[in-house]
Amino acid sequence: MATLSSWTPDHVPSITTLSSINPTHITGLESTISSILAVSVDGLARKDLVSLQYVLRGAQASMTIVQAENVIATATDEAVLAQATSAIFESTLNLVDLKISESPYNTLSLDKAPNIIYLIIFALTFLYTLLMIIKSRYHWYNVAFSGGLALEFMGFLGRTLSLTDAINMNYYLLQLICLTIAPAFLMGGIYFLFAQLTVIHGRRYSLLKPMWYSYFFIGCDILSLVIQAIGGAMASIASKNNDNAKPGTDIMIAGIAFQVVAMSVFLVFWISFLVRSYFRYSQSQDGENELKQEIHQYDSSFKKRSFINFIFLLFNGKKAREYKSYHLEQFYNPKFASIRSRKLFSWFPLVMTIAVIAIYIRCIYRVVELAQGFSGYLMTHEVYLMVLDALMITIVALLFVPFHPYFVLGPEVAISVKSIKGNHDEQVYSEGQSSIREDDGDDLEGTTREVSSQEGFDKISFKEKDNKV
Repeated sequence: MATLSSWTPDHVPSITTLSSINPTHITGLESTISSILAVSVDGLARKDLVSLQYVLRGAQASMTIVQAENVIATATDEAVLAQATSAIFESTLNLVDLKISESPYNTLSLDKAPNIIYLIIFALTFLYTLLMIIKSRYHWYNVAFSGGLALEFMGFLGRTLSLTDAINMNYYLLQLICLTIAPAFLMGGIYFLFAQLTVIHGRRYSLLKPMWYSYFFIGCDILSLVIQAIGGAMASIASKNNDNAKPGTDIMIAGIAFQVVAMSVFLVFWISFLVRSYFRYSQSQDGENELKQEIHQYDSSFKKRSFINFIFLLFNGKKAREYKSYHLEQFYNPKFASIRSRKLFSWFPLVMTIAVIAIYIRCIYRVVELAQGFSGYLMTHEVYLMVLDALMITIVALLFVPFHPYFVLGPEVAISVKSIKGNHDEQVYSEGQSSIREDDGDDLEGTTREVSSQEGFDKISFKEKDNKV
């Protein structure tokens, strides 16, 4: 049994505060050591064996400190004093290591201020989104974001509770599981908003049908959550029993990695949508109608398809807004012109891009963190979680306070799921006029859309094959 108590420090700090043990505890320490050494380890569960090892290490280190302090109190030889001080130093490191081992966070303590600050932020943003469920009818978005922010709040509640009880495994698991799966719910709300923007601009700018984004990527999120939940359960059970948590951790990594892959695919579709909506008709000529004076106000250099122009249009400066209003607007779905004219709408693509990138950074961080293990560098240095996880999600939460779809798209839901499924958003243009085709979801593949010259316009004529809708 004595071999279980052998310990040497992995890292020796240059300075530390030496521990001191009350000499009156020596009788209790001797009794503890004797009783543990008398225990037969045969048939003991790993959990009990590890617990005995920790108790024995602590008792022996404390005993060493008491004995060394007695030597220092009476000895005069410098070499003896140095040897006793060294014994106290090493035993102190042993006790510190034991304290860290008791905490599932693998650290001496959590930082109080940032944990409480994030707890308050997520409590307020959760309550805000919860109230918007009553005020607005964007149910898909509201439920998804409320769920995600509720999980973030519960995660930091677990971390805040751990400030006073760092060895409580239930608090640790609360923060680990909730903070790991919360972003999947937030992305579910963003997928819904993408479907809305696809319809508002026009399906021609999208590579997929609007609802496919919700169906496919929310399906990926659910699968990711299931994988993470299985891995998390396995890892938590193993941790409680002091068994190997690596198999469960590996499954959690696979779940988050799958989420990162799904988000990478989503980013491709999202950037493609923005590029097409900015540049698909950038080279088309403008007509000369009653808006002639206004048309000439925009900067025509934005018509060139380039990365710089894409960034300028995304960041929505004054000139970019003029270009969108006086040139690009004529090519978007006229049925939703009133939504696009709302003050906050032109900033919405930038807000969604920042949100997706922030969640993407957070998910990549989590994959690397879990790959390093529960005693890895990222897991044991709280600052990385505060910046690469909590701060990223905070950015998303705060962005969608002023940019809730209720304020961006309007109080009334102009584009219901039923309407999207029925293709009611589609427009059919004819000679000199446009009409809204309210069909029952017939396949429109192969229909031709024309914009012909009207009186007072320079001749404009373009035809395109619509995507299958």
